[in-house]
Amino acid sequence: MTGRFEEGVEDLAAAASAGRVPREHGPYGVLIGNDRLDFSPKVIADPVPTGGQILAAAEVDQPAEYLVYQMLASGQLEELRPEETTDLRSSGVEKYLVFRSDRSFRFLLDDRAVDWGSNQITGATLKRLAGTKVATHDVWQEVAGGDDRLVADREFADLAAPGAERFVTKPIAIRLVVNARQREVHKRQLGYWEVVKLAFPEAIPAENTVYTINYARGPQANPEGSMVAGQHVHVKDGMTFYVTVTDKS
Repeated sequence: MTGRFEEGVEDLAAAASAGRVPREHGPYGVLIGNDRLDFSPKVIADPVPTGGQILAAAEVDQPAEYLVYQMLASGQLEELRPEETTDLRSSGVEKYLVFRSDRSFRFLLDDRAVDWGSNQITGATLKRLAGTKVATHDVWQEVAGGDDRLVADREFADLAAPGAERFVTKPIAIRLVVNARQREVHKRQLGYWEVVKLAFPEAIPAENTVYTINYARGPQANPEGSMVAGQHVHVKDGMTFYVTVTDKS
């Protein structure tokens, strides 16, 4: 994500990670990201750049159509207007987000207000903003008067509706039935050996031992079938697995 800066460029993310104060003179290496929180390394010479200079570093074609947000050390986003300045020598100002948008959208994430520069946001991005692990947590959109909606990692939530949308992150907890016994897992995708160990916790790969896996009541991506070593399946509550072991010796 960060890449490498040329010698002589003060890497602000590296300085923050090392807990040291950035030097007083540039050039400075910053990280500029998009609405998926994909960051690219950019170099800025001015220690006190404007929002317009951040846009110039991002190489946008029509700056007037873009918004810039500074990503604070706390995870909060703070809009930086084109004429407004930020001091790169301050701790925790090494990341920026750039959106092609004419307005911001506010939502609540785990009871924290977040301003966002797009009318849509993915489940994976919401998790990253919340500081949770994508693989081990779910994000839910609260629905007034209805059932909360799970926002999948690659699914978009709409922020353009009237009012502030509310999202909460929760650890994943999925109940499975493995060889007629209840098991709970904390991720939405399992590999072959992960399933084997749910049935036989002490199992290890062995030349003369074969584990056969069949499953049913799975999600739409894989409702039923079998697994072989190296395969993964998506799981959901109530999914059943049947694991048998054969000794070929």
